[in-house]
Amino acid sequence: MKATYEKKENNFAELRVTVDGDQWKEAQKKAFRKVAQQVHIKGFRPGHAPADLVKKAVNQREVWYEAVDAIAQEALNYGFEQFPEVKIIDRPSLDVEAISDEEAKLVYRLEVYPEVTLGDYKAVEYKEDKVSVKKDEVDRQIKSILQEQAEEILKEEGVVDKGNIAVIDFEGFKDGVAFEGGKGTEYPLEIGSGSFIPGFEDQLIGMTTDEEKDINVTFPEDYGVKELAGQPVVFHVKVDGIKEKKLPELTDEFVTELKLNDDVKTVDDLTKYIKDGLKNQKKNEAEEKATNTLLDGLCDVCQVTVPEAMIEREVEDTFNTYVNRIQQQGMQMDMYYKIMGTDEKGFKVQLRPEAEKKVRIRLILEAIADDLAINPTEQDLEEEYKAMSEQYGMEVEKIKELVPANYLKDDVKMRQALDTLKKGFEKKEEAAE
Repeated sequence: MKATYEKKENNFAELRVTVDGDQWKEAQKKAFRKVAQQVHIKGFRPGHAPADLVKKAVNQREVWYEAVDAIAQEALNYGFEQFPEVKIIDRPSLDVEAISDEEAKLVYRLEVYPEVTLGDYKAVEYKEDKVSVKKDEVDRQIKSILQEQAEEILKEEGVVDKGNIAVIDFEGFKDGVAFEGGKGTEYPLEIGSGSFIPGFEDQLIGMTTDEEKDINVTFPEDYGVKELAGQPVVFHVKVDGIKEKKLPELTDEFVTELKLNDDVKTVDDLTKYIKDGLKNQKKNEAEEKATNTLLDGLCDVCQVTVPEAMIEREVEDTFNTYVNRIQQQGMQMDMYYKIMGTDEKGFKVQLRPEAEKKVRIRLILEAIADDLAINPTEQDLEEEYKAMSEQYGMEVEKIKELVPANYLKDDVKMRQALDTLKKGFEKKEEAAE
């Protein structure tokens, strides 16, 4: 066999493999025997006619193309062995350029990974914002905990006020007709929570137990149900009862009863616990923001044409991830589409920009990793398998069955490239100081 490779436009290429010599002769012999089994010669059972009669009855071109089918994968594998740097995106298509008793010239049309033009990616900055936690932020968290632990007490007298819980029956009408999803009974609504349509809660203030009232509101323009978005409606409401919250006293005993962890037993412990948690949260947010800025910068300085096939595949993967997440939350996709005012096709269109960006970033990071000669070691992969085992609670060997080493290596390689860019900038910044 002989092979040549030629890059074409728009991430396409041609791999040409010539099959000749003994390999081609043997392929034709096997093909002839297979075709001969299907030949019907009058007076003979299939496969029992004299060879000379069979040979005359067999179409030689049919033998050739049967031989091509039989040897096509072997020829493709040979071509990839000669050009190991070639990475394909999708299954190749095959054309037969020329064919005879002596040889078959096969042309595999490939869609290959695009070339990335690396700009000055090392100049793209990675810089995390400094984070701090203010006292009022900690106080708000503590107040929230107290609110969660508050005792709800039924008001014997008085009216609905801000901060109260109004237990209500309600039904919504549009143009005098009740609409789907607009009805509820004995619903506990905290006034000021902002959980209902804007203006709804404010109009409950001042109502008394057993009082009934019509409330006029307008749905937001971006409301998920298309038929109601931006539309004026009327809710008929009855107050079944009014509850007010009695907050517990913030004491060491109260903190201990929260059982947040073994180290949080006093008010001071709680304050430190919340402050540390807020700081870690802000640091993670700052890191995510800085990483996204870095990746956007890389996309600006590095040029690549993202193949359509890769975008489509990423859209499908992202779509399946969303479907699993939504269904795990107990919602069917038909209902989700109705709420979002779309359908499956429209939803995938919405996912496309995110998918294209993910593919672009992956291609750029792979190219940077190659440029930096990053090559994860066996130890790197073992450590990653171990971390995945701990994260998912599965045996390492099971993880290896589900995630082949070559796939994992690509992911680790990209992450190491990203980490190198982050650390490299941090070192330059420290040197400047």
